[in-house]
Amino acid sequence: MTLKELAHSAQQHLQILAGVPVKRSHVHELLAAAFGYSSWAAFRAESLRADAGVGDALAGKSPQLIGRAVQLGYGQAASVLLADAVVAFAMARQVSCIRWMDVRDALAVAPVLVDENRLDDDDEDWDDEDEAPRPAPIAGPDPHRFLSSPLLVDGLEQIADGAAGEVHQVLATMYRCKRPSPYLYEESLKGRQLTRIEQGWVDEYLVAEPRFRRYEAHLKAAALDGVRPAAVEYAAVFDSREFFALAERMAGDVDADRMAQIAATPDSRVAWLRTAAEGGSESALRQLARGDDAWAQERLAEQGDIGALRDVAERAVEHGDLVKAWTWQHLALLHGTVLTVSTMRAYHDGGPQHGEFYDSDFGGAMFADGDEGLRLRPVETAEDQRARSLARDFYNRARQGFRPPT
Repeated sequence: MTLKELAHSAQQHLQILAGVPVKRSHVHELLAAAFGYSSWAAFRAESLRADAGVGDALAGKSPQLIGRAVQLGYGQAASVLLADAVVAFAMARQVSCIRWMDVRDALAVAPVLVDENRLDDDDEDWDDEDEAPRPAPIAGPDPHRFLSSPLLVDGLEQIADGAAGEVHQVLATMYRCKRPSPYLYEESLKGRQLTRIEQGWVDEYLVAEPRFRRYEAHLKAAALDGVRPAAVEYAAVFDSREFFALAERMAGDVDADRMAQIAATPDSRVAWLRTAAEGGSESALRQLARGDDAWAQERLAEQGDIGALRDVAERAVEHGDLVKAWTWQHLALLHGTVLTVSTMRAYHDGGPQHGEFYDSDFGGAMFADGDEGLRLRPVETAEDQRARSLARDFYNRARQGFRPPT
């Protein structure tokens, strides 16, 4: 039921029960008063009408509703009858009220679609055991439940025409869904005889396809009106470099990890990973480190990551920076590892013992793995003390959970 249909039906209902002519505009005023608002304008400034169990149902007749009918020019007796009729009609049709900010806030926590095809292939080849755990989804109302309320959807669609991007963003979130596959539908148009299960999938497609188109249209409108998260989402879902560039130009908060995921160029990806890492993203920091980013490797080393400590210590030796190299060595010692000791070992290559330490009693092929150990030249006492002091500082910060400054 649309708002127009509701108003028409309510007008007919009230006129029959109250026995007096009722203007269409007065229907809106009386329904607003039934939910505690002084006028239809006051209602529209804060709330939306809903149904199907969404929002707050009408509690019952109130003196304010009768008083509003009197203000609109109906006599005392007619006003009482009108109030009874309004309440009966609203309860029968499950007409309810929901505040705009409640709709907006509920949809703000809705999970965003992730296009798995846009994930970097290199990321899937790494062992994720050392990765920070992914955050759990934010708990909150199911945003798609709002779609069950035709009145709410119709009301939002009406105010979206010419409204700010925020309304389009709300509607896009309500309609958000994956792109449905048209394959079986197109096959049916070619004359293919579908099974009952296949016909069910086609029926689902015919429902999902217009919803997806509305999702795309509102998301695009929100992005073009300056809603940065909408531009990011459009770029990700529709693989649009144009909207990714638009999102980069925009101001406002943005998920740097998401921007890195959908970045159009390697340089842009690195830049957004750096932004995400500086903002506290452990995943972004490790992705940078795996790409031999010296800054990221040093940040991980300062936190006590042994693999990163080996990498940055070797780099310091190569560059002739012995104080820094000894700093990493002393920090590794504080974490229980000696970088100067070789970890090279022989392992079985293939067979039942594959990957185990090589045992000559079994024989067979072998391979070597490990680290040869860092070769450090001695430094002066003052330099060594400086290196120890820096290492202790990093160690204490890591133990306190303090993220080193960028």
